[in-house]
Amino acid sequence: MNSTMDAPAILAVDPDRPLRLSEQDGNRLAALEGKFQLVRDFTAGVALRYNTGFFLHGPGGCGKSHTVIGELRRLKVSHRVYNSRMSGRGLFDALALAPDSVFVLEDMEQVVGDKPALGVLRSALWGQRPDGGRGPQERVVTWATHGKQEAVFFTGGLILIGNRPPGDLPELRAAKTRVASMQLHVSDDEVAALMRGVALEGFRDGDRELVPSECLEVAEYVIAESLALHRPLDMRVLLGSFQDYLQYQAGDAGCHWQDLASCRLKERATAFSVPPTSGSGIDRLQRDREIAREIAEATGDRQERFLLWKEKTGKSEPTLYRRLAEVGAGSFSDSHVASK
Repeated sequence: MNSTMDAPAILAVDPDRPLRLSEQDGNRLAALEGKFQLVRDFTAGVALRYNTGFFLHGPGGCGKSHTVIGELRRLKVSHRVYNSRMSGRGLFDALALAPDSVFVLEDMEQVVGDKPALGVLRSALWGQRPDGGRGPQERVVTWATHGKQEAVFFTGGLILIGNRPPGDLPELRAAKTRVASMQLHVSDDEVAALMRGVALEGFRDGDRELVPSECLEVAEYVIAESLALHRPLDMRVLLGSFQDYLQYQAGDAGCHWQDLASCRLKERATAFSVPPTSGSGIDRLQRDREIAREIAEATGDRQERFLLWKEKTGKSEPTLYRRLAEVGAGSFSDSHVASK
């Protein structure tokens, strides 16, 4: 992905104004959606038997697998996902178990690096048409060892996903002529817009939840830190950082969520933006509740309450609402809390 954008300022969220994408981000998201639609269409082509296969490659964390699997689920098509090492024999056995399913092979580099697997792929992706070339392809995949031959009449499809394009081996060139092949190229501008768009939907994990303003705070931090490190933006880092925020918010982490997210990006401990707390996360959670209670007793002005909370804890306004509700002091803004 291209790192062409300037590091943005951290988004200042006004709780009284609706959260929305900027026009510029909206245009970038529309451009990215067009690329995703191509992926969906090629996926549907395999699922609905217009095509036998599809090769898709592009950088990690840009939504390749999410888009492919999401489309297969939308179409309610029988499919199987494999994302670890697979030999030629393993692929043959998998096809034999479900010869009419769509197979999604993630990390295709290890599959296409196995010559027996390439032979299976070529046979599964192309066959002869009976009835003068007007009938459906008859794709027969065979495996012969020690005088024994096994055969699979494969009627399903194959979608291979990887970070790098297939190599230039003759066997691969032959396989690629049988199916559509696409590079999903996305810019950091487009992924940043996608991150903000995802953040605006909020985030839920079981009974844990982040509201859009909190998700945007995380997204802007991840965007700024990634660009400062000259690291491509990665949706997986964003989703992992949402979990970091949830853990910190629940009092189950001694480090600030920003330090957890920063470590995800740098893969090492660095200077802490907020000093780690001593004692248990439960102790810190109780201190936050006491701070929230004191603030509620000190002032009835919502903005003043938030400023005091931010100064004392560095945490978001929705977290203040949660702590006030937990100590039974949420009457000042029960309707506002409910709207969150």
